[in-house]
Amino acid sequence: MKVLFAWMALNLCSLFSVWGGETAYLFSYFINDSKDGLHLAYSYDGLTWTPLNGGKSYLTPAVGKDKLMRDPSICQSPDGTFHMVWTSSWTDRIIGYASSRDLIHWSEQQAIPVMMHEPAAHNCWAPELYYDEPTQTYYIFWATTIPGRHKKVATSESEKGLNHRMYYVTTKDFQTFSKTKMFFNPDFSVIDAAIAKVPGQDELLMVVKNENSNPPEKNIRVTRTQSLLKGFPTKVSEPITGNYWAEGPAPLFVGNTLYVYFDKYREHRYGAVRSLDYGQTWEDVSEQVSFPRGVRHGTAFTVDASLVDALIANRSYNPLIPDNLADPSVSKFGDTYYLYGTTDLDYGLGRAGTPVVWTSKDFVNWSFEGSHIRGIDWTKGYAYVNDKGEKKEGYFRYWAPGKVIEKQGQFYLYVTFVKPDEKMGTYALVSDRPEGPFHFAEGKGVFPPGSEEVDSPAVVPDIDGDPFVDEDGTAYIFWRRRNAARLTSDWFHVEGETVNLKTARQGYSEGPAMFKRKGIYYYIYTLSGHQNYANAYMMSNESPLAGFVKPEGNDIFLFSAPQNQVWGPGHGNVFYDEKTDDYIFLYLEYGDGGTTRQVYANRMEFNADGTIRTLVPDLRGVGYLAKPQEQRPNLALQAHFYASSEKEPRTSTVSIETQPNQPLADKGSVKSYTRTHTYQAAHVADESNGTRWIAAESDSSPYIIADLKKVCNLEECQFYFTRPTEGHTWRLEKSVDGKRWESCAEQGKLQVRSPHVATGIGEARYLRLHIRRGDPGLWEWKMFESVK
Repeated sequence: MKVLFAWMALNLCSLFSVWGGETAYLFSYFINDSKDGLHLAYSYDGLTWTPLNGGKSYLTPAVGKDKLMRDPSICQSPDGTFHMVWTSSWTDRIIGYASSRDLIHWSEQQAIPVMMHEPAAHNCWAPELYYDEPTQTYYIFWATTIPGRHKKVATSESEKGLNHRMYYVTTKDFQTFSKTKMFFNPDFSVIDAAIAKVPGQDELLMVVKNENSNPPEKNIRVTRTQSLLKGFPTKVSEPITGNYWAEGPAPLFVGNTLYVYFDKYREHRYGAVRSLDYGQTWEDVSEQVSFPRGVRHGTAFTVDASLVDALIANRSYNPLIPDNLADPSVSKFGDTYYLYGTTDLDYGLGRAGTPVVWTSKDFVNWSFEGSHIRGIDWTKGYAYVNDKGEKKEGYFRYWAPGKVIEKQGQFYLYVTFVKPDEKMGTYALVSDRPEGPFHFAEGKGVFPPGSEEVDSPAVVPDIDGDPFVDEDGTAYIFWRRRNAARLTSDWFHVEGETVNLKTARQGYSEGPAMFKRKGIYYYIYTLSGHQNYANAYMMSNESPLAGFVKPEGNDIFLFSAPQNQVWGPGHGNVFYDEKTDDYIFLYLEYGDGGTTRQVYANRMEFNADGTIRTLVPDLRGVGYLAKPQEQRPNLALQAHFYASSEKEPRTSTVSIETQPNQPLADKGSVKSYTRTHTYQAAHVADESNGTRWIAAESDSSPYIIADLKKVCNLEECQFYFTRPTEGHTWRLEKSVDGKRWESCAEQGKLQVRSPHVATGIGEARYLRLHIRRGDPGLWEWKMFESVK
């Protein structure tokens, strides 16, 4: 397996380095309330900034009275170490500090007490780092208000008492620091200073924010020096930003072009100005830059492109599938992985989507073509009368398919069918191919209420049936409420008595799974539900139906990890990959609640006595289990996207119970957590199956446009639509100038598949995708150039 991962690291880097050459750029920033920590985005041209890590945080703040991480400033030392400082609170007299070699794994966070000697100091805001090469010294500078210390400036009522100046300390090792001194003391309130060295010159340029509030300035200005030891002149330039409030300037030289990025904080967007003469004259290029939604004050810095390659290759692989899916199970036949699950449509449990089989050669790139179940209309409502005589309407639903098993060239699928009248059971289906189509092993199928047809016999009259075949060929089936039985030799019926397995923990349970490892049988069962789903297990040395005992240590091996943005890991299954000797647990994640779930996967680890180590779920996931099936560079990663509209963000708030054996937590505590899903166009090229673009509900003609920044000869586009099992029609147009458009591909008939593919596109800089029918959204849009 080590050889496989070495191959992956080498080849992933080679894939992405075609873009970067020797230089790339990173932007550190925070979002939302600044409590989730450090975010990073990358760029190769200084204009298009793409979020890394699926837009998730790399480091959660742990110091300061409020434990915030605002205004993260990162500087790389000559030995390659990255040093970072940040604002830890609105009113702290300390700043936060941590270091990293790779921007992924960080040192223990520290509080640098830069203003503790000033008891009247109001704050320490927006610290910045600058490494002075001639003296091999780091400068840390920030804004502080000390009442009565400086020349008074008129303030608005809302900012009464605030009168900032810039202070600094120096250090060579981030262990010892100089005494705090004044750094920049103009005749106005000043915050948010940042320094850049002018290429090829002995000159430093500093951008600052004039923070005066009465009358309001709130703009960015420039000052210069040729010696950091002598400081910067307090006479500054005229504003380089326009008639809007701006803060958090971040200067960056891209070649000889100087960009200054800033937060248009009243407009809730980022802007930029550009200079082609080292800061003498400026032009506003805010409409040309693209930043992740919600980006707030950070720093831009230059890095070797190999670092960005590594960060991209180290991306998150959860969610696994670009769709809303639950109750997953995976089987591998030949060189292909097959994933079966419940298709969610956000309609509640009363309606599910068309069932499909997702396939992959590498466990990362997944696709499907049509449905493997035929003869049932999943979109049609059927009338029926319930036991109370009430007239109702219901739908057929396909739930919780168990792991597909094979015998003598036949593939057996055990799945729950719920009829429109709520009658349900687990049925056996058979196919000569693992992707189907599958037909009922006995009888003709299941039929609507009132039909004269007789339903096929159910294997068990309940939900969540999951099979297990022992080494001697005997098959068993397990279903909800801890029930289990042996199957007949044809695998179509249960025989003998139904066993109710005794477990250490009681309460409602569903989604069972059985697997065997080194002679030990493991029975997995769920506890609770929704955001508090958890998975417990029992062990037996006797048989799949007897001898189960509570394991030593933690018997609840999987539960929510809100620190990793994973809520309610529920109904799952174990997949064993013989090639890599991996045991992988696949499970559903809460999503936005209800039926908006997605599939996650994480590796399982075992102790020497066979007990399962506590699995802390995360977004990192599993990654590649085989050679990547797609090795062409994805041009979409460098494109800028904008759309006809964007759906409003959706916020979910949950109360999550701490499990008794959860590390570093209070036993039995309950805490509230909130996360917001956004639907911006840029999500279609962030390599995350957990983010997507969706058009506004009022948008009657939704489209999304990609700007590749240059004319490319395109061979193929892949569209991973939202709700792909409902089918889509679309039209793709291309343009070289953004003005004259021509149609280059079209899907005129409703097609159920993912991805949809357009080929032979030809030369284009701009692409415009019109969604005619189907859900107006995309998880991902991939683009590949023609091979010369």
